[in-house]
Amino acid sequence: MTSSPELPDIPDTPSGAPPHGLRWGVKASFVEYVRRSPGGKGSVSDGAVPVGATEVLYALAPTPPEAPAPGSARAWAFLGDVRFAGHGGMMFVRLAAPWVEVGPTGALLSIEDPHGAEGAPRVPLAELTLREQVSAEARADGVELWTSDDVRLTAQGAALFNDVYAPGETMDPLSVVVPIGSGAVGGLA
Repeated sequence: MTSSPELPDIPDTPSGAPPHGLRWGVKASFVEYVRRSPGGKGSVSDGAVPVGATEVLYALAPTPPEAPAPGSARAWAFLGDVRFAGHGGMMFVRLAAPWVEVGPTGALLSIEDPHGAEGAPRVPLAELTLREQVSAEARADGVELWTSDDVRLTAQGAALFNDVYAPGETMDPLSVVVPIGSGAVGGLA
């Protein structure tokens, strides 16, 4: 996330279909705050790329999550490391290697431990209502499109933002584009 006013959109794949991955803006007001902050900066790496002015596309990982939560019907792992910093290092937020897991009561977005501790449990960042957007065009392209405009921070997610946001705070909508039938847990499709 540079301080440029507009980052280019990433192109479609050669077939015309959108690239597979998780597209999310985190929270536009937060990204803008970082841009205005003294020493504010952001970075994307390891499979994440900026799209548009405030969004990031985390690439779909080649393998599913190694241990989805019990009861998950779908689970996708994504690649990428997104970092925000400002105020001389007093503010630091790292959102890396997200997973989206869909269960019977909703979906969960989790990230790897933001401090990089080896073997640390994943951090549940946000709860979301994920809905499949069924379209003939997407099916023809061999993809499923899932969206959520109800993305809310968990208590652990709020702590990552230094409790500036309360648990339940609404974050930006997100979308997931994946190959048809991917992410099925236990053979479900």
